[in-house]
Amino acid sequence: MLLSILLLPLLSAAAEAGPYDGRYRPEQDSGDTWDCKSIGVDGGAILITSGTFFAVDTRCALRDPVKVEGMEATLYDAICRADAEPWQRRIMIMKTDTGIAVLQKGAHISFLRRCE
Repeated sequence: MLLSILLLPLLSAAAEAGPYDGRYRPEQDSGDTWDCKSIGVDGGAILITSGTFFAVDTRCALRDPVKVEGMEATLYDAICRADAEPWQRRIMIMKTDTGIAVLQKGAHISFLRRCE
């Protein structure tokens, strides 16, 4: 009984795993120096897990996913928080050959390579 209570949160997290879950670093050559073990710090990896996007000093809940037809991509409402007040924006995450692309308003695109 106690074991099942302890394992329940782990099973719930696994059930909610998303198609983009993983650790990432920038696709550019400068990304080679990033530490894929550290999360949310300068030079550390970007983590997507169970509907949450962790970047440098930022955490975003990825809500209301809408699959983009004909592409391996999903549009999200990202509700983010850093040091200041929370903010919201629409982002699209799309699979690439080496990881993902994150597209934001203003044609800002970040290409991220999966950490190995």
